[in-house]
Formats: sequence, structure tokens, C-alpha cells
Amino acid sequence: MKFFLFFIFILIAFILLPYLYYSIKLENPSKIIKPSYGKFADLKNGNIFYQTFKPINPIGQTVVLVHGFSTPSIVWKGIVPFLTDAGFDVIVYDHYGRGFSSRPKVDYTKDFYVSTLKELISYLNIEQKVHLIGYSMGGPIVGYFANEYPNQVISVNFIAPAGYMFERESQPNFYLKILNTPLINKYISVVFPSLMYGGKSSIELTTDEDENKLSQVELNKVYQEQMKFEGFTRSLISTANNFNLFNTKKMYQELGKKNISASVIWGNADEVVPIEGLDSLRSDYPNISYKVIENGHHDITYALPSTVGPFLTNCLISFSNSE
Repeated sequence: MKFFLFFIFILIAFILLPYLYYSIKLENPSKIIKPSYGKFADLKNGNIFYQTFKPINPIGQTVVLVHGFSTPSIVWKGIVPFLTDAGFDVIVYDHYGRGFSSRPKVDYTKDFYVSTLKELISYLNIEQKVHLIGYSMGGPIVGYFANEYPNQVISVNFIAPAGYMFERESQPNFYLKILNTPLINKYISVVFPSLMYGGKSSIELTTDEDENKLSQVELNKVYQEQMKFEGFTRSLISTANNFNLFNTKKMYQELGKKNISASVIWGNADEVVPIEGLDSLRSDYPNISYKVIENGHHDITYALPSTVGPFLTNCLISFSNSE
């Protein structure tokens, strides 16, 4: 009996000590320091870190880039030059809980993300219509925004958008199961935070063929920085619990009826948001322009910007001319 109790004690200590150790190591998000290359927007729920990029020959239109689930706005680094070269003003920002933005203790619902985008646009005094580009989870965010505020949007553009993963609901991704399992998700988020990223391609580039790709060193540095502060994995767990990323089909169907110009680009080897969703999206949004990248994974935004960037730029120019 004594041996059994001793064994239980050792087991509990083995489980709890790492949790306590890594919890103590997490820094208070109030200590986040703004990098010199960006700014803070002091919004209702705290600071949003954002950057603005100005073209040499502006055409008077703005593009807002909305990143996905876990990788912050660094994903747009290789895309931005294509847009500014075409004359577009560009805005990128980190979601709350990610990158250099604040980590408010709220429910990370789709309304929370949409209202934050709305608030940021108002904060920046952007009164004209904008182009929206959403990557992965950013897809439903810009879609919901366009549905709610169609008079503020010229076009909606998607990169491997979430929302059609019900095509494989019988076999959901392992990491999403973790994020929706109480207690286990909390423990893993502190002790094994790398499991929360959402797939191998979120932290390891799947190709080195694009000279404009984000470097692996820079990608790793960004993750290490945002993981230092409490609230990163908490925001991921809350998002998974409060934002249905599997099935936003109804939203896409409603958006498809609004006659807003749209495009989508997708990799046919996407291991996070399966390419099977493209057929459903094209059915729900009949006039959407699209492109499929052969052997493209979920990281196409920052692994293959020389393919993604020109496609998006050409679509936006076309949409601008038809406005």
C-alpha cells in the first residue's frame, strides 16, 4: 500500500512540476515591447500591433491582411511587396493573443475578431472601401466582416480558408481535438505549447524553392517571442472553443449572394485545411476567381509568396478596375 501511494505521489509530481515550472516562466503580457517597425492601436480590449506599408505610386486603395490561427502577421512579409508595387496601401496586424498584441481574457469568438477588425479600420480613419485578404482562420473573419459591412468592402480574398473542414469531420485534426479537451488542453498549452500550433507547416517551412519565402530562422524567432508571454495558447484554446472553424458554409453562401468580388488560392497538398473545400466554396460563391497550387501546403502564404502574391495582386487590380 505504501509503495502504491508513493508511486501515485511521484506520478502527480511528475505531471504537476513541469506545469508549475513553465507557468512561472511565462511573462506578463503587459511587458510586451513594441518593435520599432510597427505601431500600437489602443483599442477597447488593449493594444493591437499593426504595420502600414505605403506604395511609391499609390492608387488610393487599401488592402487589409488578416492572418490565421497561430502564426502572426509575419506571414505577410513576402506578400506585401507585390501589393505595394502595384500601388496599394497595405495594413497588417496581429490578432489579440498573438505576436505583439495584447492578450485580453475574453472569449475569442468570431464576433470578437470581426469587431476588432472593424475597430482597427475606424482607428486608422479609413473611410473608403477596402480590399480584405484572409489566410486560413482569417478567411472566415474577413467573410463575416464583409457580410456584416458590405458597404466597406471592395473585395474579399481567401488563402486556404477555414470553414469547410466538415468535409473531413469524421477525422478532425489531432491538434483541434486537443484544443477542445478541457484540462488536457490547458496542461499541454503550458508544458507542450508547440502542439498547439496547428500542424507541422505552421512552424517548419515545407519548401525552400521560393527566394522570397520567410526564413525558417525568422519564423522560429517569432514563435519563440510570442510564446514568452502568458495568453498566447490561452487565446488559441478560447478560439477553438468559441469560433467554429470547421463549418462556416452558411456564411460563405450568404456572402456569395452579395455580389462582392472575390478570389481564393489553395494548395492541393494542404494538410490543415483540405483542398476538398474548394469545390464547396466555388458552389457557394459561383463567381469567385481561384487558383490551385500544385503540391502547395498550408504555409503557401509565407513559403510561396512569389506564387500567391502575383495572383492576389492581379485579382485586386481587376476588382479595382471593375469597381
